[in-house]
Amino acid sequence: MSFLKQIFTASFLKKAMYVSLLVLVVLNLFIRPHEPHFNAERFPGFWALFGAGGAILLAFIAKWCAHTFLGKDVDFYLRKEKQNSASLKEAK
Repeated sequence: MSFLKQIFTASFLKKAMYVSLLVLVVLNLFIRPHEPHFNAERFPGFWALFGAGGAILLAFIAKWCAHTFLGKDVDFYLRKEKQNSASLKEAK
């Protein structure tokens, strides 16, 4: 099991994804669509690059949304706790 952990590191997986993208682009040089539906389909590797670009764009959008809508200040819960304890003291 430790052998697999050593092989499947983040850098290895990143390189493997780039190699697979390159293979798809090279295959697209030889395997062409019979009747392209869009003008962009005439370019070799369009769909491979479109998919990679879309995935990267979605990752950046998701990261931005998480930081914008879900992110809290470092002392958010500490401030909340102080407010609650202060309101309990005032109620007595």
